[in-house]
Amino acid sequence: MTRRRPVLDSTEPAGDEPATLESLLDNLGRDVIQVVAAPGGLDVPVGEPVIYDAGERSAISRGAVVLAVGVRPGTAQADRLTASAAGDGAAAVVFKTTPDLAELLRDRTPRELAVLSVPEEMTWTQLHALLSLSRFAATAGDAARIAGVPLGDLFALANAVAGVVGGAVTIEDPGRRVLAYSTLGDQPIDAARRGSILGRQVPDSPGMRTLYRQVLSTQGVMTADGATLRRILKGGPPETDDVKARSAIAIRAGSQMIGSIWVIHEDDELDGEAERALAEAARIAAPHVIQARAARDVERRLRAELLLAVLEGRGSAEEAAVRLGFARTAPLTVVAFEITNAEPGIDELQRERLVDVLVVHCEATWRQTGAVTLGRIVYALLQGEAPLDQRALIRLAEQVQSHAQARLGLALLAAVGPAVESLRDVPDARREAERVLGVLRGDTRGRTMASSEEIRSEVVLHELRELSVGLPSLSRGKLERVLAHDAKHNSTYAETLRAYLDCFGDVPRAAERIAVHPNTFRYRMRRLVELFGLDLDDSDERVVLELQLRLLGADRSRPTS
Repeated sequence: MTRRRPVLDSTEPAGDEPATLESLLDNLGRDVIQVVAAPGGLDVPVGEPVIYDAGERSAISRGAVVLAVGVRPGTAQADRLTASAAGDGAAAVVFKTTPDLAELLRDRTPRELAVLSVPEEMTWTQLHALLSLSRFAATAGDAARIAGVPLGDLFALANAVAGVVGGAVTIEDPGRRVLAYSTLGDQPIDAARRGSILGRQVPDSPGMRTLYRQVLSTQGVMTADGATLRRILKGGPPETDDVKARSAIAIRAGSQMIGSIWVIHEDDELDGEAERALAEAARIAAPHVIQARAARDVERRLRAELLLAVLEGRGSAEEAAVRLGFARTAPLTVVAFEITNAEPGIDELQRERLVDVLVVHCEATWRQTGAVTLGRIVYALLQGEAPLDQRALIRLAEQVQSHAQARLGLALLAAVGPAVESLRDVPDARREAERVLGVLRGDTRGRTMASSEEIRSEVVLHELRELSVGLPSLSRGKLERVLAHDAKHNSTYAETLRAYLDCFGDVPRAAERIAVHPNTFRYRMRRLVELFGLDLDDSDERVVLELQLRLLGADRSRPTS
């Protein structure tokens, strides 16, 4: 591997002009942050973002962008905040967006202070981080609009870089997630690139982590020929066995790495002109990555909230579904995946990656899809023109399970819910999928995937078992005494009764099931009737005993047939 001295130091912003409020807003994007009022204009210098805390009287420096955390516009507290911010020379105050925000702040904002707003879906912590990063990129100016690329359009940027450098380009975040890739024709590609694009994630391996650490530690362009890469990646995913030469450079905002650009090329090395172009591309990519990240985060949170409203049936669920692109009447179903091999505090990035993998697989087949994560479960809502094919849904689940294991190291349980005809029925489909997951969670046969149609009886029993927890009367009766006797005397009357009921009173078959002589089995059945007063000629009593055996968990001792 060779390391080269970069022609352009990409850690230094170009030019000496300070960041202005206008350049900061351009970097974040007007779909992320809106101007409510700017009586003094936007061509004013900006400094650090400050989280306002009325109790601690937060220090507000000149040019600060003040985040009005927990402050409702139009209140006396908001008036004190804006007056204080203006007095200290702040550039702007940011509130959460409300329909009447402009009206609430009319004639109540100092003339020297700008007022901005962000969507309710964006967290203050998220905004603070994005503002901090954007300040480092705000001086890139017109250079950020390379080849007419709109700010934040990473796919257009990847194509522009590919056209200048000559090679297939991917733009990735620090977690090695593929944010965008070039689509120009006649580009050199290999299996590793195809796999990363399909999964939106570069596969994890010791060699891959070593390679990325070298990119991070190199100030300029890092280049590795195919033989070097194969040596570093040896023992990794199969698609790296025939990897082509690559060059890469970190995208930085100040001293912080916010992403990287990778180029596949036919020759072992880039020529000097291409290397200089890649270094320049990394410098001007920073505002694009920051703006795309801000827009993506807001869009992801907004779509997640809308989809959760549909899955839970709360608020105007139909309106939320229509905003997501779903039709009101076409057939729908819910597929749910539960992560089984992660710590309770599973990395949010891992869940996001799983959502991305799921969406990629779903969009290839169904008219409209949406996916959202809630704790350890990821839900996909699918809609087709015609009733959804259960076999296709099972194949989808298998593909996602396989991909999640291979790419993300995540083991999943997969549950396919029933098909429903309208958006109003989606919450029921979700609950049904969750019950399938409940069955799989305690499955003694080790199944990791099922549909509600396949295991309908088990799902019904699972639901009855859940009901019995809140209704203890469902488990009372003669069977309680049988189980208590077994526990005290180490006897097997419950097992004998279960075999008798399962075999519909066929004594030889029931005796064979629990491996005893038929005469022994008959003796136990007589003792069951004598000791506990069972009336096995009564069909109602037989049904109740069978249900209680399952609800009370006695079926755990049932031999596999």
